[in-house]
Amino acid sequence: MENWAKTLEDEVTSSLFFFYMLKRNRSWISVRDLGERAKFSFAYENANADAYHKYDTVDVSPIDGISAGFYNWRQIASSISISRIEERQNSGEYQWIGLLDEKTQQAKNALIELFDKASLQGNGINTATAITTAYTSPNNGSVFYDPMPLLIGNAPTSGTVGSIPCNSVNSKGFQYWANQKTGSTAANYAAFLTELEHLRNMCARGIGGFPNIHLTDQATYELYMAALRSQNRFTDYTRADIPFDNVAFHGQPVTWDEYMPNWAGGTTVQAASQGTWLMINSNFYAVKYDAETNFITTPFVRPENQDAKSALVLWYGTGGVSQRRKHGVLSGINTAFSS
Repeated sequence: MENWAKTLEDEVTSSLFFFYMLKRNRSWISVRDLGERAKFSFAYENANADAYHKYDTVDVSPIDGISAGFYNWRQIASSISISRIEERQNSGEYQWIGLLDEKTQQAKNALIELFDKASLQGNGINTATAITTAYTSPNNGSVFYDPMPLLIGNAPTSGTVGSIPCNSVNSKGFQYWANQKTGSTAANYAAFLTELEHLRNMCARGIGGFPNIHLTDQATYELYMAALRSQNRFTDYTRADIPFDNVAFHGQPVTWDEYMPNWAGGTTVQAASQGTWLMINSNFYAVKYDAETNFITTPFVRPENQDAKSALVLWYGTGGVSQRRKHGVLSGINTAFSS
């Protein structure tokens, strides 16, 4: 169990494209001292800079442009339970190890699926139209961390993210806490590709570069591949160093996820006229986790009133954005056209 727990983080992150890319880009971050909440610092206004000559004075006026988003720490767990009759039925040494392997595989699969669905769909897992609300356990009412449709919203200036109102402005009147969003009107491949180029450029504004993670639903992914083929641009677009089926957009991998929600419709239900393309800059999105509770396993315990014993797999952490304007979404994509 201890040996298995040491590899579980890699198994989870290597099974999910989004988390694999975060870890690859060093945005899967270990934290030693948790504090009350996770802090994601960022600058919303630059300091003063100007030309000067010889003995001219230099403006040293203080600038307030540093802030932070705060995200609550969340907990997630799975369990491994083995009854005594199962132990006796698998009493040989190798049979017992095989049984434990099957049980741990079940726990791992449960964690992978919940990470994927809760991060993308939020409480859409329970109510299809609740994709901007954090997943809430129907068993105990506990919540997971903020889902992607809230962090990179279809209504960028509405609501609050990381304890900061999304319509916040700096001293120059710039809305610094709103993500980029474009509603698609494309009716052909060329227009669709143009929309993607425009959103990418909007996300590139300011310091920090272009988005480097692109995530879509299946229909939008297939539309993009068809658009590339139509322009003879498909050759060599796959990123061979990414262990997921993918094509590339400006050299960065694009892949799809079966749990990708419908941003425009605000639901987990997909529609041919409401595809979604998400653009994320891993410099400004991170998952932070407790260094002491990163998929750890507890000892097996046998309750007094049960002929079985159980161990828990535990994870503490949260996900959040810092420069929200560096991320974007193209929603309402018509995925039905063919030229």
